[in-house]
Amino acid sequence: MPSYFADSYALIEMLKGNKNYRSFQSERLITTEFNICEAGFAVCRDYPENAPNVLKTVRKMVTLQETRDEDYCSGAAWRKMGSDKGKKLSTIDCVGYAVANRLNIPFLTGDREFADMQNVQFVK
Repeated sequence: MPSYFADSYALIEMLKGNKNYRSFQSERLITTEFNICEAGFAVCRDYPENAPNVLKTVRKMVTLQETRDEDYCSGAAWRKMGSDKGKKLSTIDCVGYAVANRLNIPFLTGDREFADMQNVQFVK
């Protein structure tokens, strides 16, 4: 079974039922606690009365990957390189991208800032 690193964008789109993400829901999805937190803000904003249950669903969808100091350093480098090219990359996304690269798995996202980057499975 292939693995993907699911960023917050991907997790939220899966929750919203985006048909373009359906095929990934049967794959092994890896993410970090940071991505759960970021998705959690959107869930609490959009579904405040049901947020705890929705977040439980998210946690069942994924395997949490612990981050390492090297991920923070790589993420900072990716963010700087992106910034130098005019991209607006978030710190959390860059750390996730670094984790995906460390694990040698595709970074699953619909964030247009990552569309042309290597090791990215871009899905809208």
